[in-house]
Amino acid sequence: MSASSIPTSTLRVATPTAFPAAGTFGVSQRVTLLCATPGAAIHYTTDQSTPEASSPAFDLYKLPVLEAVNDGDKGVRSVYTLKALAIKDGMQQSEVATFTYTIDRRDKDVYLTTEVRPGIHMIRDFDDTKMYLLIGSERALLVDAGLGTGNLRSLVEAMIGDLPLDVVITHAHPDHIAAMGQFEDRYDVYMNHRDLPMAQQFKQQLGYPLDLTEIIDLHEGFVFNLGDRAFVVYEVPGHSAGSIVLFDQANGLLVASDAVGSNRPTISDSLWMQFPDMAPIDIYLSSLQVFRSKVAGQIEVIYGGHNDVPFIGETYLNNLQQAAQLLVDQGEDVLVPSLRPTDAWQVVIGDRLSDPNWAAINVAKGTCLTTPAQKIATLSNLLVQDGRLEPGFTPLQFQYTAFIDATLSALVIIPSTTSRRYQKLTIDGITQQSGEPYVLELSADQQPVVISVTSPDGTASQTYKLTVTRT
Repeated sequence: MSASSIPTSTLRVATPTAFPAAGTFGVSQRVTLLCATPGAAIHYTTDQSTPEASSPAFDLYKLPVLEAVNDGDKGVRSVYTLKALAIKDGMQQSEVATFTYTIDRRDKDVYLTTEVRPGIHMIRDFDDTKMYLLIGSERALLVDAGLGTGNLRSLVEAMIGDLPLDVVITHAHPDHIAAMGQFEDRYDVYMNHRDLPMAQQFKQQLGYPLDLTEIIDLHEGFVFNLGDRAFVVYEVPGHSAGSIVLFDQANGLLVASDAVGSNRPTISDSLWMQFPDMAPIDIYLSSLQVFRSKVAGQIEVIYGGHNDVPFIGETYLNNLQQAAQLLVDQGEDVLVPSLRPTDAWQVVIGDRLSDPNWAAINVAKGTCLTTPAQKIATLSNLLVQDGRLEPGFTPLQFQYTAFIDATLSALVIIPSTTSRRYQKLTIDGITQQSGEPYVLELSADQQPVVISVTSPDGTASQTYKLTVTRT
């Protein structure tokens, strides 16, 4: 008998499955319920009762949350039972699936360490915020100071022995600076000073014992030489005004903390950009593009501030940049509800259930772009080959100087528009394609180069001026 001849009433809806699978975890989880029968509705309970058609319906954007709990500084072991039933008209309802999860929360003073690569140690606090201890042949470097309350300094000193130590804070959010004060009386502590006001804010709100006068300002180009490897600092503002990353070019290894977000699929993570002090996405897109142009094709692996496993460097960054570009080009119509927190929105590239390099960006509607998408008329990057651009490019800076060698007779300029839907791009009145090189023949009395961008709807334009200076 063929499947089509079986009476409908004897067909049973597939039993629901869950992502993540039942098991033990250390931090809060959000559970996605799935059913292999197309069009089936899933109903579930979390109180150990048997689900039925009147039980809460599973919503793809409002996932059941299994909270991790602390009682003061002590971690609490919580057991959650989730039961699910799938229903579809004309078919027998599925069997009831039962999923048991244990959230075994660590004490707040506990740190766990894992050597993820030779000389690269991941340190996790109770909330699984990641710090990295980079141990070289001559020096060691601690990146970030987590959220925990334990003696991080003693742990680090036991791991590095007699090696000199520096401490770098990638940005001043509270889950990355809690133990920073433990190091200030003995070690050099670095952070971009644009994040000092935020550090002061959290010092006051949370009582962190920090001496902000001891923090050394950290800028792009600073090199931490550990002996057998070196990490170069790059500024990637957006998630915070002072966000930095550290790049080991020789090994293609980027320590990025939160500057390029996170993508744990069950938490669920994203690049958080939804708060008022975070950059609009058209500005962040430029920040990301400018950084990537400096290290093009060199990033093999990325260690982030929250991911349990590293990203595949260029693949993840391509997805992240595509997400930002999609929002810039199409506007807020591409947004879907954020899974965490549920009062934000997000733009997503890739399937979080199957793609390890999926990317999402959280935003707030109404403030996620500097202007409506159809009116964006800025550049996102301006490259000059065989020259140095000053100041460093940002979309809302409209006057630049290109310093070039006195022997050059021509200069190659590569402007990139923020919106791929731009109506027109010109250089000295000549129509140009975004991202394509333009060869400027230099004269003895070279006048400023004028670059003009017109928005997708043709109602807005911006003009950039580039003065060429021979040195």
